[in-house]
Amino acid sequence: MKKAKKEDKKEYKLIIIIFIVIILIDQIVKAIVLNVGTITIIPGVLQFKVQENMNSTSMSIITSLIAILIIFRFVMSRNSYIDRKIKIFLTFALAGGISNTFDKVVRGYLVEFIDFTPSISLPILNIADIFILIGWIGFAWIFAVFTVKEIQARRSKHD
Repeated sequence: MKKAKKEDKKEYKLIIIIFIVIILIDQIVKAIVLNVGTITIIPGVLQFKVQENMNSTSMSIITSLIAILIIFRFVMSRNSYIDRKIKIFLTFALAGGISNTFDKVVRGYLVEFIDFTPSISLPILNIADIFILIGWIGFAWIFAVFTVKEIQARRSKHD
């Protein structure tokens, strides 16, 4: 029993560290880019170019906060039943969401700067967006794998 609690504490520490690091990296890089301006990384392919995303309405902030609370509540209420990989992917999404919501509340806009133009037609992103995307893709992938395994197990019971 004590070993399980020790493992839980290690897992909590890992999740908290990941959470804090994602937010810090996103906010520090945003602050640097806001001060420096446009930085060409790969000419014609990738540049850091500040864009202030003004779609930060009260409804957008409220929606973000509700999503964050739902994820947080889910993880906390089902903690012992959730696989570590799922917790990590949800932490990616949660930290990215909180960092972007911080921008919306404190700055009044979302700082976007990763620009894959003109060679690739993608929206301008930030680091938090990338972690949100990785988090949800990872979560969906694990859920899909689990679902396929469940279907296969149920089929083998019926055969």
